[in-house]
Amino acid sequence: MRIRNFCLLLMAFTVITSCGSDEEEELIGNWTTLGSFDGAARGDATGFVIGENAYICLGYNAKATALKDLWQYNPGNKTWQQKADFPGEARYASVSFSAGGKAYVGLGFDGKVAYKDFWEYDPQTDVWTKVENEFPGVERYYAVAEVVGNTGYVGTGTDGGSPLKDFWSFTPGNTPGSGTWTQIASYEGSKRAGASVFVIGSYLYLLGGTANDGNPVDMQRYDPSRDQWDKVLDLRNTDLTSDDDKYDNIPRTNASTFVINGKGYITLGQKTMALSSTYEYNPSTNLWTERTPFSKSTRSYAVSFSLNNRGFVMTGRSGTSTRFDDFFEFHPSDANNEYDD
Repeated sequence: MRIRNFCLLLMAFTVITSCGSDEEEELIGNWTTLGSFDGAARGDATGFVIGENAYICLGYNAKATALKDLWQYNPGNKTWQQKADFPGEARYASVSFSAGGKAYVGLGFDGKVAYKDFWEYDPQTDVWTKVENEFPGVERYYAVAEVVGNTGYVGTGTDGGSPLKDFWSFTPGNTPGSGTWTQIASYEGSKRAGASVFVIGSYLYLLGGTANDGNPVDMQRYDPSRDQWDKVLDLRNTDLTSDDDKYDNIPRTNASTFVINGKGYITLGQKTMALSSTYEYNPSTNLWTERTPFSKSTRSYAVSFSLNNRGFVMTGRSGTSTRFDDFFEFHPSDANNEYDD
């Protein structure tokens, strides 16, 4: 009798232990601290990559002062160098993209005025030139921008009164400041601001943000060859796959995104509260997988970028007065090491 009771107890313990192991499955991916950015702590800045270097500019500091400085990051020697200031009005919540070896920075807000001007930056001469053809859409901020091939894409955002869904393409010209804007298909989902965007291959993916009715759950893909948006996923737990049990955590606003080895990543941002969770999107399977969460202070409005198949996140803000100047790299295939900073 004692032996039988012992066996039953052992079986129950085994079941409980195995269930606990499933729930505590360790996530893959490691966040590494790279130190502090040399410029002022800030939120709502914008960043871009040209060649082997990354850049960050604009934003606003803890005193709510809009900024116009530009900084270049060299990943080879891990150093920062200040470059020529942005010549337009100081602002934050702007967008940027790089095409043809130059960067294009524009839109934004200074606390009172929304903007629609764009400026071209040439890293070879460290010179800014105003883009001759003004952005044809309305003034806006918290829009998105990305580049596919040699064409920039800009859309969504808010004009201060309501969110937007129109999209525009920009093809650079052959002389400084030249280029052509063309209106393309508007986003097929609801109007939104603070959305997330990334490019994999020849497609632009957009998700999240804030709409009039809350946080949208749709994720769509834009195909420039067809000028068409197609729904990829609904990011909610009702999807009929076995891998969607945490999809409700993916849609968010003012998040950070980057691409590593043909996969998209989203981290940070906010929903009903600040988020630290990180997810990986595989376009081959059309599935998201949870990865190791961001390991330091949660934040929104950070700058993120991909460089040499590496993902980076920096700066950002929390609440109304906390601004950050720290800098991180994400290694998606490494085991998590909480002491690695």
